[in-house]
Amino acid sequence: MNNLWKTKMRGRFKRFFWHGFWTDPVIFFSLVLAILADLAWWITIWFVVQHTDRPIILHYNVYFGVDSIGNWRNVFLMPAISTLILVANIVLSRFFYFKERLAAYLFAGMALLVQLLMAIGIGSIILINF
Repeated sequence: MNNLWKTKMRGRFKRFFWHGFWTDPVIFFSLVLAILADLAWWITIWFVVQHTDRPIILHYNVYFGVDSIGNWRNVFLMPAISTLILVANIVLSRFFYFKERLAAYLFAGMALLVQLLMAIGIGSIILINF
């Protein structure tokens, strides 16, 4: 009984992860680069952000100047949101892969694009404050 359950779960795991979705080069490279970029933002913020009592600049607008100031913990909100968007794009890309391949490619590409845009935001926060 136990061996049958293990065989059944192994088959489901194999079908979920190693069918055509992760072996497609567009999906694979887009999502792997997006995941690596997301990990890079987390590691960069973890090592660069200093624990301080003074408020830091969270957003700078060209027209109005500084328009958002907050605690140092609020810097971690940007990579958290980008991680949630990344997970949502991975799930949606996987969902649409067999139904509409173009939509799956768009979701995978948007996952990478969001991570690259988040790099600009995180880089500007680091340059302004630290």
